Amino acid sequence: MNVCFLGCGNIAQAMIDGLIRSGVSSSSIACIERNEIKVKLLKEKNLKVIELDNLATENFDLVILAVKPKDALTAEKDIFKVAPSSKVLTVVAGIELNKYSNPNSIIRSMPNTSTAFGKGITALYAIDHSSKEFNLANDLFQKVGHVFILNNEEDMHAFTSIIGSGQAYLFEALRIYLMELEKIASDNSDFKQIFKNFVTGLGDAFSNEPDFETLINKIKSPGGTTQAGLESLEKNDLESIFKEAFRAAKNRSIEISNEQ
Repeated sequence: MNVCFLGCGNIAQAMIDGLIRSGVSSSSIACIERNEIKVKLLKEKNLKVIELDNLATENFDLVILAVKPKDALTAEKDIFKVAPSSKVLTVVAGIELNKYSNPNSIIRSMPNTSTAFGKGITALYAIDHSSKEFNLANDLFQKVGHVFILNNEEDMHAFTSIIGSGQAYLFEALRIYLMELEKIASDNSDFKQIFKNFVTGLGDAFSNEPDFETLINKIKSPGGTTQAGLESLEKNDLESIFKEAFRAAKNRSIEISNEQ
């Protein structure tokens, strides 16, 4: 499979890293990028950097649209102007297929940055789920994690808020944990490794017992410190705080779509 990224921001870089980590040859990946610093980094990974005007002379299975939302519709038109037979896979948030000039030739996706480590979660949608290109896109994302195939494009907004953006909410919570740990362990040169073990231990625990109630009950005891902390979280309505974050992100995704 030969692919070309148009735009190489955070998501594109994560996908590239994950694909190379999975065994995909760097010679199968090309990029169109104007930023000189990014171009240098791409070339250090032995990736080919091409000009948009050369797109038609290359034999790419998929052109991956990875620009900012405000630039997406213009970039899509530019792709089809220079290479009319292109099949485009977009990773741009918020923009529905019917906003593009050639929606039947576009596959919409929403990956997250864990694709860099082969543990990504990606939502995938297209008008035709049976096309060769849709299957290629599915195969591509399977190389860097798991795929949710959506039957309704509307669900992409909710997926974006929970999975696409949701990692950042958990990172923000963990940042607060780290701040508190620093107060008691800043003199310990290994305190960041200690915290790393704490975080990876959470993943290991969930892998062994994927039920949160059971995991919580293994830690808390009646009248103990954990019980007191959990009651404080409930009193301050932690659930509503997270749900409001999901709602805000979903609404912003819808707004981005309506702005185009």
